[in-house]
Amino acid sequence: MEDDRGVGGTRKQGQVITCQWPSKFSNPKVDLLARRLRKVFLSLPHLGYLGQSELYDYAYYERIILKALVGIDMKASRGLITPLDTRDYPKIVRYPNGVARVALYIGTFDPFQLTHLAIVLRMLASPQCQSDIVIVVPEGSADARKPQKTDYPFRFQIVKMQLAGIFDPFVIPLDIGAGADTIEIVRRFIALHTGMKLELTHLLGSDALPMASSYIEQDLQVWGKEAQQSGVDFSHSMYVARREKSGVLRPCLEHIRKQGVPVYLDPCVIGTPSSTEFRRDRAITLVLPTEDIRDKLEVLFRYNMNQPWSANRIGQGQRSGKPSG
Repeated sequence: MEDDRGVGGTRKQGQVITCQWPSKFSNPKVDLLARRLRKVFLSLPHLGYLGQSELYDYAYYERIILKALVGIDMKASRGLITPLDTRDYPKIVRYPNGVARVALYIGTFDPFQLTHLAIVLRMLASPQCQSDIVIVVPEGSADARKPQKTDYPFRFQIVKMQLAGIFDPFVIPLDIGAGADTIEIVRRFIALHTGMKLELTHLLGSDALPMASSYIEQDLQVWGKEAQQSGVDFSHSMYVARREKSGVLRPCLEHIRKQGVPVYLDPCVIGTPSSTEFRRDRAITLVLPTEDIRDKLEVLFRYNMNQPWSANRIGQGQRSGKPSG
């Protein structure tokens, strides 16, 4: 854990770890988002059924998210991000001058959780990101490698319960993934933008980069055809969030760039837990504890079914403090 110096630092108040939130963000839309999210985190110590281990887990992500919000606020204040009007989206799409600068984040999301959220917000805060909004879409296709994957409607519901009403207009879920893999989801998204200019960035983790590289020629052919049929002025780039320090990514990056697709690899490793750990290790604190989510998870916390992940991840050691009985 970091100390309390600077925005996003943490400090101990009694037995509770808290983050230092700015009193106000410069951009009104970022400020509104921050107030919604701050309310979620401030409520946690008062729930009565979260122990110190759970609060440490949440504070770790709170710090990462808060730092990203500061970066997003700086970009928005300088006009580098334009908060969109997402009312009735995507039935009605409103982009400044008809130019859609959008990032699509597509994945299994089984479930969507705080690591995914950290990746999204860090991307939006990055000077390398040109997008105004990130659209989160779970894949709905069958995958023989994941025979026990939760059904699409439930996975989308969990995404929506963490994002909707809190992160708009910067991050919103979109229900266009039923029965679709990445190539089909992007095709469907292009078709929503008839007559517009679509500057699309594909956000993905480095663990998904080899597959993206192997399919890039096929992807571009399908997406280019859809853009032509829909009258969309389409351009495509990639933003890769690095998940591991190890791993040779250069051949994949070079292959994608040879197809004329710009790719940016974030040099900072987002070494946070995965959804596999949520399912396998019962690391329940990986999911953003919005009010709707807490309604589903309270019984698990009360019966001590959560297994804190931060004890091994961030060097805090084994902690006690979970209420008993």
